Amino acid sequence: MTADAYPNAVFNAWSNPVRVRIDAAPVMLFARALHDDNPLWNSERAAQAAGFDSVPATPTFTFVMGYSGTFPDLQPEGGTGHMDAPSSKPMSPDGTSPSGLYLHGEQHFTYHRQPVVGDVLEGRMRISEPMAKGGSRGRMEITLLETEWRDAATGDPVVTERIVSIFLPDA
Repeated sequence: MTADAYPNAVFNAWSNPVRVRIDAAPVMLFARALHDDNPLWNSERAAQAAGFDSVPATPTFTFVMGYSGTFPDLQPEGGTGHMDAPSSKPMSPDGTSPSGLYLHGEQHFTYHRQPVVGDVLEGRMRISEPMAKGGSRGRMEITLLETEWRDAATGDPVVTERIVSIFLPDA
């Protein structure tokens, strides 16, 4: 399937922005879910002793923070509070997703600075046009998703997330 199989998709365009405030409780709960008992994730004293101004967000927390910190009052004008790429679920002409197996290929995080509790970050996502490749199971499509998180006050980059998604269409 090529891009023309997704007539409603908008590829390589940045989504509308969403703003998230990083709060202490979700950071602590995320660390617990990862079985990480490092006091750095739940103690202001431990964070300050380690040189942070506030409790740092655990690694990969930015991937899930949109589920707990997208308060309506933080959103820019017209913002929905949802992190969706313009084409995050490309549809076929009949309005359904293509049938097959969707796989999470890999994920990369580039930290421009450490996100900490109290930060308000603004994120945008974009998705690439699917690239057809041959594989051991036959044809597959590779799609790249990129999310860029910036400090909402300064516009400085904080974290860039890149995800490789693999689609194996039904035969």
